[in-house]
Amino acid sequence: MTKRFIPSQTFKASDITDESVFKSRRHILKSMGYVGASGLLSGGVQARGWFDDDEKVVTQTKPLEFTQSQKWSTDETQTPYAKVTSYNNFYEFGTGKDDPAERAKHFKVDPWTLTIDGMVNNPITLGYDDILNKFPLEERVYRLRCVEAWSMVIPWLGFELNNLIKLADPQGSAKYVAFETLDDPKQMPGIRNPFIGGGIDYPYVEGLRLDEALHPLT
Repeated sequence: MTKRFIPSQTFKASDITDESVFKSRRHILKSMGYVGASGLLSGGVQARGWFDDDEKVVTQTKPLEFTQSQKWSTDETQTPYAKVTSYNNFYEFGTGKDDPAERAKHFKVDPWTLTIDGMVNNPITLGYDDILNKFPLEERVYRLRCVEAWSMVIPWLGFELNNLIKLADPQGSAKYVAFETLDDPKQMPGIRNPFIGGGIDYPYVEGLRLDEALHPLT
């Protein structure tokens, strides 16, 4: 199973809790199945200004319709949108936390496709509109705790990965779901230059057991 669905957006936003910001997003931050690793929350993270409302230029296309989950939410202070979109691990654009925001400004993400193949009875390739038309979107507020000892509280727009997996109809012998990222050296300097990309063997591949992938929190 290959996973190729990457963010796209271009307007100014300084408050992640502003509903208009979420409705202006084209992409699904959760990207249908990325599982955040658990770790310890560093008290210094918030002290270093993570909750400042710095203006950043991000991206958008058309509004998204979604419902807000009452079950999967929290009343904790949410991390500002500018921080969420400028502090990332995306080694294809560099190992620095601000490298993706700086180096992916002109990254072409539309048109884009997501392909599911392998041990499935219904191999499929879907574009943005296919995905958005097939699955109702829901907003959930999750605490993301990284093994690097930093944390964010973020609203995610998306849907449960199990809906997508069931559409592909895995075969009875299938045990795992593999996610393979895009391999595009022309657009991704970290793939083109190992010193920028941390010397990783690209394309990057991650995996889940099938039962993990079918869990409602995924």
